[in-house]
Amino acid sequence: MSGSTIVTPTIFREYIGMGDYIDHFPDEMINADIKEFHFILCFATETHVDGKGTGLFDRNWSFTSFSPEKVAELKKKLKNVKVVISIGGNGPEDTFNPKNNEDWIVNATSSIKGIILNYQTKLPNDDVLYGIDGIDINYEKISSSISDFSNCIGEVIKQLKVDPDVSKFMKVVSIAPTEGSQSYYLKLYRDNKGYIDWIDYKFYNQYFNTVEDFEKLFKILVTEYGTALDKFLVGVSTYEAIKSKTIIEGCEYLLNRRSLVGVFVWDAKPSAPAYTPEREIQKLLAKK
Repeated sequence: MSGSTIVTPTIFREYIGMGDYIDHFPDEMINADIKEFHFILCFATETHVDGKGTGLFDRNWSFTSFSPEKVAELKKKLKNVKVVISIGGNGPEDTFNPKNNEDWIVNATSSIKGIILNYQTKLPNDDVLYGIDGIDINYEKISSSISDFSNCIGEVIKQLKVDPDVSKFMKVVSIAPTEGSQSYYLKLYRDNKGYIDWIDYKFYNQYFNTVEDFEKLFKILVTEYGTALDKFLVGVSTYEAIKSKTIIEGCEYLLNRRSLVGVFVWDAKPSAPAYTPEREIQKLLAKK
């Protein structure tokens, strides 16, 4: 592995907002000993016309359940919490396939900025301006060229990072590769690694017979990205208990060797209200 060979676990991330089963931020799942806990709201999806993306994004999560005021209250209560919005989607209707790259970049930058600005708020008797902490790039289906994906997404990230209205809220940028989209995200990361804070690889989309199989893929991916271990997170799914058991065992193996900085979970809906996998994983992270 390149870069750092020893890391301290610091971060846990949880996707939330899919469907309407959970109507609040379940802060009861948060382990206070985790340095950073991120809720990732999913998804902000774009409008498509004749199968082509417009770059015009709007939120799909409940604005009532996850309102700017509730984000502010959560962040005021728990200093280790950040809230990130996930851009893209995992359905066939959410494919990345811009009609026109230049127009897409302009529209995407403007519409994502609008969502972020909509979350800037102050609480009564509090002068702190609260808001969204960043974005997560999460297209599972991509029909463009690898270069177009990297150029379009990379340019939007850069423009948001320097925009005077939202740059102070763009503390976190993550990407969420899968086995099928790996070549796209690898190019995106290599072209923009100075702007990307976390690589959230969806291990749960692949099968592992043993912990050794999991560790082998982990090492390959870290080497491919050429990044330090302190950027690379392992993805666990609450939808597939058997598969996730091997991944969690693999995470414990990496933690014992000080090779894992954190974990993200897809998503909160199946594990509510007990949030057993989330609590188990955070406990593993916190004790290292």
